Amino acid sequence: MDSFEKRLVEAVRRKREAEGLSIRALSSLVGVSFSTLARIERGEGLPDNNSKIRLLEWLGPDGEEAGLTFDRVAFVHFRAAKNVRSPTVHALLRSADLIRRNSGVSFSGESPAASNQGNEAVTLSKEELEETADRFRKDLGLSQRQPLDSLRVEVEGILLFKLTETKCLERALVKHLSIDACDEWSAMSVPLNQAEDTWAVLLNDCHTVERQRVTLMEEYWHILLGHKLTKIARVADGYGRTYDQSEEHDAFYLASATLLPRSAMIEAVSDRATSADIARKFATSAELVDYRLKRLGLWREHVGKRIALSSD
Repeated sequence: MDSFEKRLVEAVRRKREAEGLSIRALSSLVGVSFSTLARIERGEGLPDNNSKIRLLEWLGPDGEEAGLTFDRVAFVHFRAAKNVRSPTVHALLRSADLIRRNSGVSFSGESPAASNQGNEAVTLSKEELEETADRFRKDLGLSQRQPLDSLRVEVEGILLFKLTETKCLERALVKHLSIDACDEWSAMSVPLNQAEDTWAVLLNDCHTVERQRVTLMEEYWHILLGHKLTKIARVADGYGRTYDQSEEHDAFYLASATLLPRSAMIEAVSDRATSADIARKFATSAELVDYRLKRLGLWREHVGKRIALSSD
């Protein structure tokens, strides 16, 4: 463990013990898993950059007194793998800058959305999520049985940039993000003004069209729900990010509910349609159909598991 990481772990342990927190309680506070924190405190592993940022934010002034700091780089929203590599984060941040310049927008002073980073997440109930998805479809004039192609949806104040089609990105960036890092990210949402009422979404169009549809729908929902932006920061020589698990859940749930309406799923299960049949009808993936059926509690009926009371 290098000196920075050793000082970080020691500072975290000191503050945790001073506040009477268990490792499990700290895990809940900072959003780093219990097993990861326990392993780090035992000296059996190193925190990744995402964990470092979360721990440094929790330490606050205590971290600064110990000489433990990080550089805030940007506020955007990534749809990316948990352990996305630093070169990929750097490429996405460079892309965000170019998209802003192409839009004639430049920021100075405080980063966009810095003012809302302290806002607590508002988690919606399952029924609220379903009702929100239904209203969205009704606004588009779609019945519950009609498929929705999110790639054709136009949302006021949101500009869509497809990676391989946009002209504002450098060729080397497109090559890296479409080939070398294709599996590491799906989309990025970028605020184009301080008020956050104008946005750009960069979509990885190298993925299947079915994946693009749910990815784009999820980004739209992050924006329409007013979710906090991901904080991208640099620790030592690498990048890391923060994200809110409950907001990620709500946005993905809404994306699936918008593409696969509840009443249509109930009807499909009643008709004994397979996941592949449903996916073809609604132009999504079978994996998304399975997720939707499980979240609706329809999996037993879908797979046809009979139940009965014993005669004893």
